[in-house]
Amino acid sequence: MTQHQLITHTLERLARLGVREVCVAAGARNAPLVAALADSSGVKLWNFFEERSAAFFALGRILVDRQPVAVVTTSGTAVAELLPATIEAYYQGLPLILVTADRPERFCGSGAPQAIEQEGIFGVYAQPLDPSDLTDPSDLKSPLHLNLCLDEPLTPAPGIDFTSHGEENLTQRRKGAKVQRGLLDFAPLRLCVRPQIVLAAGLHPDEAALIAPALAKLGLPIVAEATANLHLFPELHPLLVHGGEKALKNLEAKKLLRLGAVPSWRFWRDLENQPDIEVINFSRISFPGLARKENVTTHPLEAFLSLEGAPVTSSMPVEVSPDFESHPLSEPSWMHHLHEALPAGARVFLGNSLPIREWNLAMAIPAQGIHFYANRGANGIDGLISTFLGVAASNENESWLILGDLSALYDLAAPWILSQLANPKIRLVIINNGGGKIFSRVASLRDLSANARHILENRHSMSFEPFAKLWGLDYLLVQNPADLGELSDGPVILEIRPDPAQTEAFWTAWQGR
Repeated sequence: MTQHQLITHTLERLARLGVREVCVAAGARNAPLVAALADSSGVKLWNFFEERSAAFFALGRILVDRQPVAVVTTSGTAVAELLPATIEAYYQGLPLILVTADRPERFCGSGAPQAIEQEGIFGVYAQPLDPSDLTDPSDLKSPLHLNLCLDEPLTPAPGIDFTSHGEENLTQRRKGAKVQRGLLDFAPLRLCVRPQIVLAAGLHPDEAALIAPALAKLGLPIVAEATANLHLFPELHPLLVHGGEKALKNLEAKKLLRLGAVPSWRFWRDLENQPDIEVINFSRISFPGLARKENVTTHPLEAFLSLEGAPVTSSMPVEVSPDFESHPLSEPSWMHHLHEALPAGARVFLGNSLPIREWNLAMAIPAQGIHFYANRGANGIDGLISTFLGVAASNENESWLILGDLSALYDLAAPWILSQLANPKIRLVIINNGGGKIFSRVASLRDLSANARHILENRHSMSFEPFAKLWGLDYLLVQNPADLGELSDGPVILEIRPDPAQTEAFWTAWQGR
């Protein structure tokens, strides 16, 4: 097979897999492949100068559309930059496809420039895929890796028409993205125990739409994170319990039914040491989210539709509402203010650590049509701005990101792609509390010395105004909730600096209730 034939086979393979978007980080080694993509029709190219942002942006595109997206890199350490996003895609069960250019096989183990060992570099997190294998997988639920050894001369290769390959399969897969495949026949499932409460997180809006009728019929109290997107369905509003951890503890449930992704609550982690509590998982991915084996079962999300039995009668737990008015400039209260500022139809991406936990505490029924997303596979803070921009790329309405200061510092290269987005209504909200304050809320770390705590929290006094200036973005230091109603039409960085004293007072009052 000639080099041009290899590239043509690769493009045809991507087309048959349903790829219609490719994030490209160009270099000399992948230049023939980039040229072929640029010469192709029926495929959208996103151009990046570095690979890590490209991979997380691709992840965001997949989160919204549930279609495979490819990332194309040159050789050497450029390939290694894909690992963080690949890990995240693996634990979210998302079809991120990695296409890495490589030097010829004779360079393996030589230490020659840009010749690293690329085969198998992603370990368990990406399955290797032979570009000459043109079979069509019926269901993509994990990353794939195509490693192409390209030799000099690196002459441009011709493109293809992506729409002429596997379009019928792509149509079926798009139906699957709307989870109509959830209507496939499942044997009736009868639970051995009667659950007392539903925990829900990380459901795509289409998945939430599929299971909402069954949830309403079940009639159990639902403690849902924002990312469960169950607020979209009025029939579930009477069942939604607010208050998060407090509501869960008040109920003292011994039998739980979990839907979707692993929750962010500390309550979930504490289940590791409570084997007497029955946990029944219904999830799109097979991970139980708990290490213990006792009283933990996991089923496909679609199997939830086949549950048999009469509606369960269960008392609603007593809700405890946070007091945002007494501490209006505390960090949790700012989440409440942001929640109130969201316009109908917005897409909201929540960062990990404190922002997602505090948002879930402040969460009520938002404005109409708001969809929530998050990276909750590996629960890390890497690549959050890039993933958010991937989520925002196809949104005609406003898109909001709420994340912490250290998370923002992890992803300073992300705004590169903004000039390629059609809709500029981007609101990047950075909660700047001067470091990783999540560690101050971890009970097992409270006995650390002051010096160790300073190191752990990475304390700082930085402003994010220069970050906005670097990328030509508007900047606003938000000092009171009224400022949230005075936003420009273009991309803007909103920096919020919560009042430390009010934040501490809020948590002291909340823990005492």
